[in-house]
Amino acid sequence: MNSLLDTTRLSRRSVLAGTAATVFVGSRARAADYTWRLGLSQPVDSPNFIRLKEMTERVRTETGGRLDISMHGGGVLGSDTKMLAMLQSGELEMYNAGNVLGPIVPVTEMPGLPFTFKSPAEVFKALDGDLGDYIRAELLAKGIHAFRWGGDNGFHHLTTSTKPIRTVEDLAGMTMRAPVQEMTVDFFQALGAVPKKFPLSQLYQVLKDKTCDAQTDPLFLIVLMRLYEVQTYLSLTNHWWSGFTFTVNAAAWNKLPDDLKAVVDRNVRISALAQRQDVEKATAEAIGILQAKGMIVNQCDVSGFKRPLGAFYAKWKGVYGSKAWSLLEAHVGKLT
Repeated sequence: MNSLLDTTRLSRRSVLAGTAATVFVGSRARAADYTWRLGLSQPVDSPNFIRLKEMTERVRTETGGRLDISMHGGGVLGSDTKMLAMLQSGELEMYNAGNVLGPIVPVTEMPGLPFTFKSPAEVFKALDGDLGDYIRAELLAKGIHAFRWGGDNGFHHLTTSTKPIRTVEDLAGMTMRAPVQEMTVDFFQALGAVPKKFPLSQLYQVLKDKTCDAQTDPLFLIVLMRLYEVQTYLSLTNHWWSGFTFTVNAAAWNKLPDDLKAVVDRNVRISALAQRQDVEKATAEAIGILQAKGMIVNQCDVSGFKRPLGAFYAKWKGVYGSKAWSLLEAHVGKLT
C-alpha cells in the first residue's frame, strides 16, 4: 500500500543514509565556511524533515561545502519554545516554526483564525504575497528572518477518545489539547471546551494518559503521529488552517554572502513547494487510512462553532491591528 506511512518510512531511510555524506572538492574534503544547525519538532519521517533534509543536501552540494547545515528533528534540541529562544539568541541558526511564534509576533497567528480561509491555495496566495510580507517584516523586527516559502500543515479537525463531536454542544466541558497560542485557547474556551496547552512532543502521551480527551490537528498528522491508537473518533470540522514558517536568525543570515543566500533561497522554495504537495497527497489519503485503523469518522455541524465569532474576531482584530486585519480581509472578505 502506497500510503503516507509507507512513503515516509522509505524516505526516512534514504535521507538518513545521506546524513554522513562529505562534500569533496577535487580529491580533498573542504571544511565549511559556515556551519549551521536546523532544528524542528516534527518527526524525522515527516514531510517537513524529509524535504528540509533534501534542501540541506542540495545547499551543501551547490555551495561546494561552503555552507553545511545539520538537521536536528523530532525535538531533540528541546521544545519549540526552547528552539525559538535559541533562534533569537543565535544559538540556533535555522528553525522550522509551527504555531509557536504568536507570543513574539502576534500577527503570525492570523492565517490560523477559525473559519477564514477555505483552502491551502487561498492561504498561500496571502502568505506568499502581501499578508506574508507584513508578517515577515514583523518577525524581522524581532531578529528573525522568515523565508517567503513556508510549509503546509493542513486544515484542522477534532479527534476524541470519549464521544464524537457532532455539534458545538458536544464540546461542553471536554478537555482539549491545544497549541500554545492564546488565540486557539480563546477559541475553544468560547465553545465551552477546557483547553490545555501542551507541546506537540507531548501530544500522544497526554492523550494516552487521558490528561486530555480531545485534540485538534490536520488529517495527515493524525496518521503520522498514530493518534488512532489513543483516539477513537474523528469529527470533520475544517475549523482552521495551520502551517510552518521556515526561519533563520537574522544576524546569521546577514553574515552570509549574497551568492550563498541565493542558493538557500532557491532551495528553500523547492523544498517548501514539494512539502506542500506531500501534505496535499497525504491529506487526501488520510481518512481512508484512519478508518482502516478503526477510527469512527463523522461530519460535524459547525454552525454553532461560528456563533461566537463576531466578538471573537473583534477581540483579535484589536490584538493584531487594523493594518494586518485589512490585509487579511482583502483575501477572505469581511470578518467583523
